[in-house]
Amino acid sequence: MFVRISYMHPKEGQEGRLKDILQKLSAYYHDQPGYQGGYILNPYEHAEDPGRRWGRVGLWSSEDAAERAAQTEHSMALRSELARIVEEDTHYEFSFEGSPDKV
Repeated sequence: MFVRISYMHPKEGQEGRLKDILQKLSAYYHDQPGYQGGYILNPYEHAEDPGRRWGRVGLWSSEDAAERAAQTEHSMALRSELARIVEEDTHYEFSFEGSPDKV
């Protein structure tokens, strides 16, 4: 399984718009081949870090599936909107190979 995690800090007053875009990305990815699920990460109100970080986790069958979905016109348009409402140099993406734990 391929896992992509992104996080970012919205510009002042853009929290609602950020959440809307993250929800639209999740809804779009839900219908893309290879998408296995995901999470929108909202700021934790009791966090010691006052940065109010937001994020997304996407679970994919493969890196290729994730890249194909990310390169579609619709995804790129939403991600472009996202870039305009987050603080500069605060949008990070990380990729992992994931395997289920044995709980």
